[in-house]
Amino acid sequence: MRYKKIIFDLDNTILDFSDTEEKSLKRVIEMYDLPYTKETVQTYKDINHGLWRKLEQGIITREELFSSRFALFLETFDIKVDGKKVDAYFSEHLGEGYKMMEHAHELMTVLKNNGYKLYAGSNGVAKTQWQRMKGAGITHFFEEVFISEDIGVEKPDPHFFHHIFDTLNAHTKEEFLMVGDSLTSDIKGANNAGIDSVWYNYAEVSVSGEQAQSTYTITSLLELLHLFNLKRGITRSV
Repeated sequence: MRYKKIIFDLDNTILDFSDTEEKSLKRVIEMYDLPYTKETVQTYKDINHGLWRKLEQGIITREELFSSRFALFLETFDIKVDGKKVDAYFSEHLGEGYKMMEHAHELMTVLKNNGYKLYAGSNGVAKTQWQRMKGAGITHFFEEVFISEDIGVEKPDPHFFHHIFDTLNAHTKEEFLMVGDSLTSDIKGANNAGIDSVWYNYAEVSVSGEQAQSTYTITSLLELLHLFNLKRGITRSV
């Protein structure tokens, strides 16, 4: 297996962002005495998702995203707020979300014990991501942590990955593998940077052939062990 360096996305790949987001969003919704329903939650998610796509496309900045998503969301209920302040409250509670994705800890343990170099590559907020990684007790798994806020560009911009290559003084890209749940940031970013990728389709969603451009697709993190010819709890020389 030529892959020696594995870049893991964090949200909904290693850390369960959906669980964390739901709990933090509930605090915001209840703070404004709004009904906590699927419809209310979906309204926020649609707005947030749309803004993140614009960020990935370079249409808006991170500052614009974080200052506007809650302002736009609450505006749909005729509530005027300072978007930055609400987002700060939301992000504070995001940092308390330490739940991991199923099998993530076991997967990283086996890979690290077998000599693979693991890296984190996230589009999240640096302070929040570090707090969550430390709370989950997983920082020791990663040789380096790369976060878009620190780098200055977001996945899928190839410069995100070029920063990683330069930092690690990598002489060949063939030894890198990107693992993530997002086709639009993780997988597209890997394609843009010329490295192979694994799409972690944990929700088992159906997509068209044109969308699924990953080198590999998995629905369980343990499937990665098969890719590396590893077994659970087994350590061997790479």
